[in-house]
Amino acid sequence: MNGALVLFEARRLARHPAPWAAAALALASVAVRSGAWLPDLTVVAIDTVTGSALVAAAVLVVAHLAASRDRRHGLPETLAAMPAREAARTRAVVLAAPAAGGLVTATMIFPYLLVVSASDTAAGRLDPYEALGGVALTMLAASAGAALGRWTPWPVAPPVAIFLVAFTVLGDPRGEYGGWFLPVISGHDVSWGARPTGWHLVYLLAVTVFCAAVALLRHGPRPVRVVAALAALLVAVPAGASATAAAPSATGTVSRATPEAPDQVCERHDGVSYCAHPDYRPWISIWARALRPIVSVVPRRARERIPVIRQVPAGGPASDDPGTPRTWTVWSTDPGRHRALLAGRVAATVTGLEHGCAGPGRARTVVALWLAGRAGPLLEAPGPDDWRRGHSEEASPAWQLRVPMGGDGRELRLPGQLGVRYGAAEVGYARRLLERPDAVRRVRAGWDVLTAPETTVEQALPLLGLRSEFPADEDVPCP
Repeated sequence: MNGALVLFEARRLARHPAPWAAAALALASVAVRSGAWLPDLTVVAIDTVTGSALVAAAVLVVAHLAASRDRRHGLPETLAAMPAREAARTRAVVLAAPAAGGLVTATMIFPYLLVVSASDTAAGRLDPYEALGGVALTMLAASAGAALGRWTPWPVAPPVAIFLVAFTVLGDPRGEYGGWFLPVISGHDVSWGARPTGWHLVYLLAVTVFCAAVALLRHGPRPVRVVAALAALLVAVPAGASATAAAPSATGTVSRATPEAPDQVCERHDGVSYCAHPDYRPWISIWARALRPIVSVVPRRARERIPVIRQVPAGGPASDDPGTPRTWTVWSTDPGRHRALLAGRVAATVTGLEHGCAGPGRARTVVALWLAGRAGPLLEAPGPDDWRRGHSEEASPAWQLRVPMGGDGRELRLPGQLGVRYGAAEVGYARRLLERPDAVRRVRAGWDVLTAPETTVEQALPLLGLRSEFPADEDVPCP
């Protein structure tokens, strides 16, 4: 009879529409968020598990309703005539709810991760313990909902519990205060090191058992229930402490993107060397394709100016160096973001531009912008008023190019696409040059003159086949 009751509860909970609706909503939100970036399996798994918290919240509510059913709408008198007693019904809920909730979450997480991992551009490393942690999170929520239903059967209890947990998790995404005792750690950066997902999974499962035992203790401190609760605590506390002790640190890390970085693999494409962390090797071909329109038209001696293009952690100390072409551990699918920035830096390098504000009025600035426009969108230049504000004002629109470095709000701000100062006139002439079918021939023929530091735009117009039509920008001192 107990087995039949567990199956009844499991079928009932598995058919409830709330967890499935939450799973669909969570999956849609994760897919939309991930669609803006090349797939990094490590980050995708973390985002999917974080999204499964929505399923966990729905399962907590459903389990609470099932466990508190005995105390609603005159049911105590009705159920008193049933052969299964209150403790048996609670036992059925604490066994069925985690199984049903885990099934819903697994249906959401694993097919999605398998689809993403099948992509040719998938980078990173898929951690199975991370994915299983999402299933364990929902199981924990189910047990917690059952315990709340028995000890606090009021309808307001689940929303309050969900709010408190969500407030804690959202306010501490890196686990800086609660450590890995928190149910979800959504913050991550490749430079922090490996995540202790195995210990965290053990911790979540142990707390699930503890909450189930607490729900049954409502019916009296039987030896099995007490032993189960104590044993679960004896496992949960050391597991959580071990996970916290082994957790990666967001402070005191050193960027691994140095020329001596031993953990990077390098490939050479079209005469340019690209180095990336081993898990990100599938992205090298994407970077090479992005730069091919540039390196295929410049002279070989100019191509040799391009240093090894190394991948650096997003937001690391080397990521905002305007004078060195870099790639990052995140890569946007929007060509106007990371691709435009990489193309601009390489274009500035091959034309001999140096970081600073000596770009306006120079012919090589026009050539660099033309090269960047061949590789992707050619972005607008900051206006003179923007340059007057200077780079010290964080809210200043002088930071024309704002490139997100992940989905957590970090962004890289640089003064224009080339990393040097230029104006609307240079952008205008570069766009006119992009429209000319003989632009490649003209640039190659006059390369030495066009990229000479002393050659002005007006002097270069005849070589480029352009006429003077854009007024020079107002001369603004360097900030």
